[in-house]
Amino acid sequence: MIKHLTRRATVALVVAAAAMSPAAYPAVADTATPLNGLFALTPGSCAEGRATGSYFRMILPAGDASGPYLANGDSTCSDNTVTLLAPGTDGGLKSGEYQPQPASAFDGNGNAVSGSITQPVKFYGVGFATASNQTDPQTGQGTSTPQITVSGDKLGGDLSAFGVTWNNQVFNQGAPKPGGALPGKTTAVTGAYDRGSGAFILEWTSQIVGGPFNDFTGLWHLVGKVGGGPGGAAAAPPPAPAPGAPPPPDAPPAAAAPAAPAPGQVVVQAGQQFASPPPLSAGQQLIALPVDDNPRTVTPPWVIALLVFVAIGGGILFVVGERIFSRGR
Repeated sequence: MIKHLTRRATVALVVAAAAMSPAAYPAVADTATPLNGLFALTPGSCAEGRATGSYFRMILPAGDASGPYLANGDSTCSDNTVTLLAPGTDGGLKSGEYQPQPASAFDGNGNAVSGSITQPVKFYGVGFATASNQTDPQTGQGTSTPQITVSGDKLGGDLSAFGVTWNNQVFNQGAPKPGGALPGKTTAVTGAYDRGSGAFILEWTSQIVGGPFNDFTGLWHLVGKVGGGPGGAAAAPPPAPAPGAPPPPDAPPAAAAPAAPAPGQVVVQAGQQFASPPPLSAGQQLIALPVDDNPRTVTPPWVIALLVFVAIGGGILFVVGERIFSRGR
C-alpha cells in the first residue's frame, strides 16, 4: 500500500511541476517601444587627442569593429581614421520620418549637398553627406521608416533608409539593409539611453556593396540627446501674448495640434531640454553588446516561488488524503 501511495504522490508532484513551467502560463513581455522625435547630435571633437561626440570610421575589408580602419587624409584628428560629424540643418537624426536627399544631390565637383542629418564633410577631398530615403538610391528598394526603439536603457531600431552620397555615388549605410538582411559585417543598431537626461549613444556597422569602397564597412557612432533642437540646443518657444490681445500683424498662423501618438508610442518634442551627454572616447564601442531583436519573456521570481509552494503542498495533501482514504477502507 505504501509503495502505491508513494508512486501516486510522485505522479502528482510531476504533474504539478509541469503545470508551473514557464510554457504553462503567460509570461510578462519585455518589448521595445518606438522612440520618435529628433536625436540631436553632439558635434564630434578631437580635443586633447581623443575623439568625442559623433563620428564615422571606415573598417578595412579584413578588419572588424575594432579595426584596422581606413585613414582619411582630410580628418582633423591626430588619429586620421576618425572623421568627425556635425549636426545638419535638422539638428540630427529623426526617428519616425524620412530626411531625404535633394533631387540634385551633388554639385559640379561631385560633392554631396545633402545636409539635414549631418553637415557635408570631406572624405578624400570630396564632401560626403547623409540622408534617409523612402526608396534606397543605390538598390532601388523600398525602405522602412527610420525608427529607433527603446527597451529599458537599451536602444535598437531600423535604419535601412540611411545612406551616404559621395563623389556622384550613393552607398546604403543602413542597418539592416533594405529588405531586412544584415550581410557581411553589417550589424544591427544598438545603443544606450538615459531616460533622465535624454542622453543617447547609437552605433551600427554597414558593409558597403559596390563602388570604390566595395566590402569596406562604415562604423557609425552617434552621440547626443533626444528631443533637442537643431545644433543640439533646445528651441525656446516665443513668449505668449497677453490674454485677449490680438496676434501681432506678422505672426504666423497657429500650428495645428500634433496628432495623438499611437498606443505604446513615445514621442519626444523638440522643446524638451536635456543635459548634454558625457564625452566618449573613440575606444568606447557598443558594437560588441548583444542585441536581441525579438521580444523577450521574463518570468517574475515570485510566480515561480508560489508555484513551487503550491506544487509541494498539493503533493502533501494528496499523500495524506490517500492514507486517510485507505484507512477508512
